[in-house]
Amino acid sequence: MFVAAGVIAVTLAQALLLPVIVRWARLPQDSAVTHEEYLAQTTATQDALDALPRLAAGLHTDPEVTERLRREYTEHLHVLRAGTDDPDDEPAERHNQQYAALRLAGIARKRATMLRLRDERRIDDTVLRRLEDRLDLEELRLNDQEPAS
Repeated sequence: MFVAAGVIAVTLAQALLLPVIVRWARLPQDSAVTHEEYLAQTTATQDALDALPRLAAGLHTDPEVTERLRREYTEHLHVLRAGTDDPDDEPAERHNQQYAALRLAGIARKRATMLRLRDERRIDDTVLRRLEDRLDLEELRLNDQEPAS
């Protein structure tokens, strides 16, 4: 029993200390992976942008919807290219950060309103949980965005 308790204690200590040690070490990012991610994202987004008119025609999409998606893809490319040598893309990262901050503030406001509605018994706990799940996913997506490098 003493050995089993020792093994458990050592395992827990490693689990708690390893993330701290990794952050303290400040290991550099793998530049090959970063480059590959950049290449994959920019190439895929550009390809989707190039194929958009053909895809929209095949799906009989309204022109307004097609234009909206074209603008989103174009903005995404500007954000991805921010930080590179292209001076036209420098404001794109700032706008992307402002957009994410504003969306996060809106999510916080939605969450507070839904909690108030639940507290006033105007919505059920089940409805609150389902809607909070959607907000949680959106919040995770916004927080997971890494700055372009």
